[in-house]
Amino acid sequence: MGDYTRQRRKSHYGANGRHFGWQRKSYSKTRDRQAFSSLGPDPVEMDVNMMESERMADGQRIRTWQFGRGFNDDRSVPGPVIEGVEGQPVEVTLWSQMPHTIHFHGLDVDQANDGVPGTSGYVGGMGGGGMGGGGMGGGGMGGGGNTMSMGMGMEFGRVAGYNNLGSPFTYRFIAPHAGTYMYHCHVDTVLHFEMGMYGTVIIRPPDGNDSLAWAGGPTFDREYIWHLHTFDSSWHSQMVSGPRTVRHRPDYFMINGRDGASSLNDSTSAVFAAPGERVLIRLVNVGYQPALVGLGGLKFKVIASDGRPLPAPLNMNEHLVTPGERYDIMFKMPAGANYKALVEYLDIRMRRVLGHASTRVESF
Repeated sequence: MGDYTRQRRKSHYGANGRHFGWQRKSYSKTRDRQAFSSLGPDPVEMDVNMMESERMADGQRIRTWQFGRGFNDDRSVPGPVIEGVEGQPVEVTLWSQMPHTIHFHGLDVDQANDGVPGTSGYVGGMGGGGMGGGGMGGGGMGGGGNTMSMGMGMEFGRVAGYNNLGSPFTYRFIAPHAGTYMYHCHVDTVLHFEMGMYGTVIIRPPDGNDSLAWAGGPTFDREYIWHLHTFDSSWHSQMVSGPRTVRHRPDYFMINGRDGASSLNDSTSAVFAAPGERVLIRLVNVGYQPALVGLGGLKFKVIASDGRPLPAPLNMNEHLVTPGERYDIMFKMPAGANYKALVEYLDIRMRRVLGHASTRVESF
């Protein structure tokens, strides 16, 4: 792993000293209205760090794999938020010393930019004089479904051939309808997803307005993302999926990579707004368990699902978000609000609660 670490650091800063994962928006943003940092809509570059970890509320460190500088520039899991503008080009370049892709979940991109090994671009190349180094954006086209030897006494990934690792691949597509989407690595997905290789994509309306849900849609004063996810810590010592990743038994339950008291007080998930302000929360289930979300009795409206507006808002006290789903919810902050939001993670049959994460919803 020592050689890999040195290569990763070189890749992270680039030959010209450029630091990947810090590209900022080109249009104006009122930062105190948005509880997270983000990349785009200018071209974005991200690398991968497989030597990261997160300290959980019980003091344990869990190994993680990280896109770029991670969520909000201060944690490895989830990945950075990527923003685009409806109808405009989106360009995301991925650098890695190991086989990884970016699959843009729900964005309906063309096959070459879909991030599925074997049919799309990934960071790597085909061995034996194949298409490595070609394809769109300078990366090789995906290989087959073989397990590869890393040459270090272990096996990694599910992509055939990796002689061009370290070369970039650039994903390009036109941003679809304004809304909430997600991305994740699609190499050995079952494990890479668990390790934290996912994040949110926000598409803004055509004019780039960051206080409007979509063209002709509702406006909001404050914006949050709640990534709903869990860890099975026993998986985090693995390098490939296999017999030890057949059953997922979560023992950490999170919002935005924080659990326990850490989620209750985390600045990216704890909601604070003035009375009367309209709050938008983008719910993104990047875990393996269904999640039941409630705001401690505060009613809210579900206004969009998987990047598209609902025909009419749903008035709810709680809402179920299953793996891979995204919902936009909105409410007006009441005076004197002091609620404890609760996310309950359910077993796959939704018969029992496996664990929960909490955060605050308060007026100031």
